[in-house]
Amino acid sequence: MNLKKVFLLMFILTASSTGIFFTNAATLHTAPFSVESTYDDIIIHTVAKGETVYSIAAMYNTTVQQIYAMNPGAEKGIKAGDKLRIPKGKAISGYSNHLIEAKETLYSVARMYNISVDDIKDANPGLNESLFKTGKTIKIPKFEPATNISTAYSVQKGETLYSISKKYNVSVESLLAANPSIKDTGLREGMALNIPGKASSPAYDNRRPVEPEITTESASKGETVRIGIFFSFTDTGSSIQKDKLAEYYEGFLLALRDLKAKGLNAEIYTFDAGPEKNTKRLESLLGTNEVKSLNLMIGGVSKQQIETMSKFSKKTGIKYVIPFGSTSSIESDPDLFQMTTSHSNLYPEIVSAFVKKFGDYNVVFISETGSNDKADFVAELKKGLSKSNIQYKTITGSENLLENMNANLRSGRNILVPASSSETTLRKVLATIELLGSSSVSLFGYPEWQAYTQHAEALHKFDSYIYSIFFLDEQQKEVQDVANQYKSWYGKNMINSFPKWGYLGYDSGLFFLTALKQYGSGFESDLTKMKVQPLQSAVNFERVNGKGGGYINNGLYFVHYKTNSVIEKVDISK
Repeated sequence: MNLKKVFLLMFILTASSTGIFFTNAATLHTAPFSVESTYDDIIIHTVAKGETVYSIAAMYNTTVQQIYAMNPGAEKGIKAGDKLRIPKGKAISGYSNHLIEAKETLYSVARMYNISVDDIKDANPGLNESLFKTGKTIKIPKFEPATNISTAYSVQKGETLYSISKKYNVSVESLLAANPSIKDTGLREGMALNIPGKASSPAYDNRRPVEPEITTESASKGETVRIGIFFSFTDTGSSIQKDKLAEYYEGFLLALRDLKAKGLNAEIYTFDAGPEKNTKRLESLLGTNEVKSLNLMIGGVSKQQIETMSKFSKKTGIKYVIPFGSTSSIESDPDLFQMTTSHSNLYPEIVSAFVKKFGDYNVVFISETGSNDKADFVAELKKGLSKSNIQYKTITGSENLLENMNANLRSGRNILVPASSSETTLRKVLATIELLGSSSVSLFGYPEWQAYTQHAEALHKFDSYIYSIFFLDEQQKEVQDVANQYKSWYGKNMINSFPKWGYLGYDSGLFFLTALKQYGSGFESDLTKMKVQPLQSAVNFERVNGKGGGYINNGLYFVHYKTNSVIEKVDISK
């Protein structure tokens, strides 16, 4: 799936047969209406772009049939600029008060209450634009509902098809069927929608329409869960390539398909979060009723986006998965889940596992002049060995490496630990061990080594180990199955990178969708019961800061390149 196809999915596409919904918040524009003149018993209305007979009927509290009766040609369709005869005679049932705020106009207030400017003027004799002042209170007439086969509604800022469907208890499909122009123009602020059926209008208070109260309801096991994906799909200055974000998303969808086959009921909403460093678009999205109804959010790349979404999670209680970064809010928000952790934060676990595994080996560190990029890890490992009373030796990777290595090895088992993860160092060390001709030497190294596929055979030969939070065994059947599905679905192979982004998305989807399926949206109390086998990511969530904190993934692999060419991947964090 290329980026063009991803964006097509993101634009108000409904796949009801699968229970998956993709939507985005389109740019909002106003579709104004105009009353040209009035007579004793009729109003002449000039049709504005985006209006329908349904919306005009609701505006004047009349019926579609009455408009058709007075405008026979309207049954064949109307367009911007057409003039319609609208019958007067609306029955007023009462009034409410409206306090005029800064920048409001007669037109904007009329649109807010879905009435005409003349309705407001009639209720406030002598009122005109020059007397329409901030701080003044005016009357807003309420009209008895007309008998109609449908309700018209003016779209408010931040609303989506999903939120409107919930407000009026109708389906998204019926809204699309009643308003076919949405497929061409998208949903816009001010757009007049036809609400099918006998839907009731939103309630009014004494100033303005009341927005329905949005609460994040939990989803029990077996119920439909709602997940939102937020990425900067179109940000050309993104810190992560757009193709990689798209691949993560595509991998997530593969996991979704697998879980739906096992009974998961889910609705997925995909949003373009906008520029990484400018969160205005993201903040606008978070203000929509649709987002407020989610059970789980995944996304955010930059520090600004992550902080914005973390604050929203704290406010609403919606669970938030941070797929790539981190936030200090994890210390105080129990609804945050940090998917990745830097290797340096896991050094204590790595050292502990090393001591347990290789405590009876002869440990030899190989130092490089000027290229010890893993000096911090080596220092931590030496401290751990000393604390456990395990002796070690350090030699230099100079021209005398063969001589130094031979002099410091002993009979029995030896483990060599280079202080650099570079391919140059690995190649030099492997060549030197080859010259030694010893079968009692093993290597211990770094995540970067798995990218040096040209040395995989040698790593097996010398019984090597690496630590990593990611490892992908491309010979594993399940890994190959996903690779084949990916190519079949999207017509391409995954990007050759470390780690592979398609599997990052697949593993995240596999874990959290399984959690939602098995335990509902309150899955955090059952994390220890999870029996999920990720393909690339080590996953082991642990709570920070007692009950008040969120969860950090401290998953960690020891990967063993065994001499029989088999790869053994052990999650040492469990």
